[in-house]
Amino acid sequence: MYKLILFFLLTASLLLAQNPNLPSAPQPKKPAGATGTGTRAPSKEEVEAALKRTVGYDPGVAWTVYDIRPSVIPGLTEILVSFNKQDPARIYWDPESQNAVIGQLLPLGSNPYAADRAKLKAADGPATGAQTPVIQMVEFSDLECPHCKAAQPIMEKLAADFPQVRYIFQQFPLPASMHPWAMKGAQYSDCVAQLNPVAFWKYTDSVFENQGGIALATADDKLKELATAAGLDAQKISTCAASPHTEARVKKSMDLGQSLDVTQTPTVFINGRRVLAVADIPYEQLKNLLQFEINNAGK
Repeated sequence: MYKLILFFLLTASLLLAQNPNLPSAPQPKKPAGATGTGTRAPSKEEVEAALKRTVGYDPGVAWTVYDIRPSVIPGLTEILVSFNKQDPARIYWDPESQNAVIGQLLPLGSNPYAADRAKLKAADGPATGAQTPVIQMVEFSDLECPHCKAAQPIMEKLAADFPQVRYIFQQFPLPASMHPWAMKGAQYSDCVAQLNPVAFWKYTDSVFENQGGIALATADDKLKELATAAGLDAQKISTCAASPHTEARVKKSMDLGQSLDVTQTPTVFINGRRVLAVADIPYEQLKNLLQFEINNAGK
């Protein structure tokens, strides 16, 4: 996967430009020095054809295009695509110059995280820590995600080491094409939080610990078994998990994540600052980052 991304970066070529037979809309003349003034986004068919033309030589590479939308940068199109069922990558395309880059946009400014902080006021998942916190630490997580499993003890340790911070866990199951039983896991976990908030963290940890032994066909039985082991009423949790109310709660959490442009898990927001790949960051560096955001609370 990383070699594939590196290939795109090194070639600095637009995926869609690899197929000269694709139709294109007339482009307006660009003023001197202007960039990113494309007039249309490509269709999914065009993206599929371009990906096939660019990486189709390798039978070991498969992809799923999840979204094609205007970028927050005027004139650019953002293409969200997952390679080999990995976390989606972002391709930013300028249709006029026929160039693209892959990567994550970086907020930059004197108060760059204000907009996301405002949206995160709606975070209402299970929480621990200060009732009137200096800052919030909000995690969007998927119980079937191996990276989330690796991140969970780190997140809990950070919450313990910084009691002045409030840690909020938001359900964000990835699409079933990537994680088949993640939605069930989110529904069971949400019900545990609703019926017995104190047991939520123990139950969630147990699901992560048993992640490798859960499959879609056995998910209900296994998730009920883990509920029983956590001292919960498994049948009550199961009934709750199947209810429209629970489905709506999980969707609300997912909608919040989508409004924040969350596309991979875990995604953590510390004082509104997006932090990815938590498990790959040295713990002392995470502590420094958290303290830095505490020192810059609200900015």
